[in-house]
Amino acid sequence: MSTEIPIGELSPSLAFGAAYFCISSIGTRLTNIAETYTEEGFFGTATVSFRMPSTEVRLEVTLLVDSKTPTIQLDISGGDEEKRPDYLNEISQRITQTLEQFSSVPGVKLSHASKAVVVERKIDEALNQLLTDPDHRKVYVQVADARERLIRIGGEFQPATLEMGAILEPLADKTGPIPEENREELALNLLRWKKQIKKVVNQLTTETDDED
Repeated sequence: MSTEIPIGELSPSLAFGAAYFCISSIGTRLTNIAETYTEEGFFGTATVSFRMPSTEVRLEVTLLVDSKTPTIQLDISGGDEEKRPDYLNEISQRITQTLEQFSSVPGVKLSHASKAVVVERKIDEALNQLLTDPDHRKVYVQVADARERLIRIGGEFQPATLEMGAILEPLADKTGPIPEENREELALNLLRWKKQIKKVVNQLTTETDDED
């Protein structure tokens, strides 16, 4: 079941990021993501295992943004078939509200928030890597990418970048699977950093001031 959501004044890539930010929670699991920038524009798609708020219902939610059309395509599957239209409507409304919030953010804050949202996606990619193929090198690359992006943002994220550096050090020169007893600790750290990022982005996109 699917619907289309207008992206309004946001760029396709930022609309994709805002929509992803909306459906990504601590309990969400990213299963697939792809982003492409070409001369023709932006294309992005992401699929997550999503739990409906205040329920135990899990859905597979897919976002698709193509700069050729000024909309986000939202697809859902799973859950009670009779209730699926309600689920689709609720998620669509949440995404629309998030797009409106991002659209109202002044330029400097919006740039800060959009960069942080990319880092959140990178952390989700690292979590998915940890769950599906916990190879030292592959996980290291994912976490290192997220850390480098946070360093470029700076500010309130500096403590997290220092913690990430400490986590990365023992991963750097190792090969093969990460021992199972170490995966939980790493996953908890990734989720904690994700929570910090979401808190900052929420502050940036909901607090208003006179800055431009």
